[in-house]
Amino acid sequence: MIIGIIGALAVFALLLAIYFWLQMKAAQRQTSEVLEKYVGSTTEIGWSDRLVERLDQYEWAKNLEPQLKRASIQLRPAEYAAVLTITGFGLMFLLNMGMGAPLSVSVTIPLIAIPIASKMLISSRKFLYAQKIDGQLSEACRLMSSTARAGLSIPQGLELVVKEMDGPIQEELGIVVRELRLGKSLEVSLRDMLKRVETKDLHVFINALIIQRRAGGDLASVLGEMASTMEERKIIHKTIDATIAQARYSAYLMPLISIFIVMIMSQMVDNFFDFFSSTFGMIVLAVFVFLQIIGFILIRKIADIKV
Repeated sequence: MIIGIIGALAVFALLLAIYFWLQMKAAQRQTSEVLEKYVGSTTEIGWSDRLVERLDQYEWAKNLEPQLKRASIQLRPAEYAAVLTITGFGLMFLLNMGMGAPLSVSVTIPLIAIPIASKMLISSRKFLYAQKIDGQLSEACRLMSSTARAGLSIPQGLELVVKEMDGPIQEELGIVVRELRLGKSLEVSLRDMLKRVETKDLHVFINALIIQRRAGGDLASVLGEMASTMEERKIIHKTIDATIAQARYSAYLMPLISIFIVMIMSQMVDNFFDFFSSTFGMIVLAVFVFLQIIGFILIRKIADIKV
């Protein structure tokens, strides 16, 4: 039991060190960008940065980069892959050395768990990114409504929103504004934005702009009423989130509690993990993991109340 605890603390300390190292590298990159922009000089690029830049040129990294950006994960693809790899090795070390699991089990569990955990992390972060945009839409509608009353066009109103606001909505609408300056049509740019970040509120906002562009109408009044409606929806969402918070936390705690019970049993029963090296044991392990995933999904579905 003591060895398992020491191993868990060692893995946690390693992950914590990696986290702070990545934070330091991100701060160094930001400093370098500021120096290059205002001073015209940059700090010397280290071997690790050169290695990361080289790895980021591969196809898998280019496909992963937009996913990380949409998930608001401030890591480059190579850095994210390194974190997953080190986490996998840490989990393998904990299972094999700390808990005495066979090598086959210690290798199989990280190979299955790490990709699933990565996908769940990116998906959950994308949801948070979309939530942030929904939270800013009411203010964007008010600004667009004011510009419409002042006689400005929709592209001019979007430029004002980009100048006055920050956060994810500034980034997404900034892409639309740049595309409009390059000659892309407003409707195509807005629909491309909806493909990148698809939410109900954003869908209503973009459709209102497209319909007004095609048929005309009192855009200022429509956007003003839309802003009020979105504010009311935001209040309802917060109330619901507070009500179902316990169910959502249960979905995340359930697999953690199961893993903790397995750790306890491995210390209480001699050669506990030898059972999972047999064919029947592997089937039991697969069923256990499958039921954990099903339970997690069911609890999330029950707690996912649509408004």
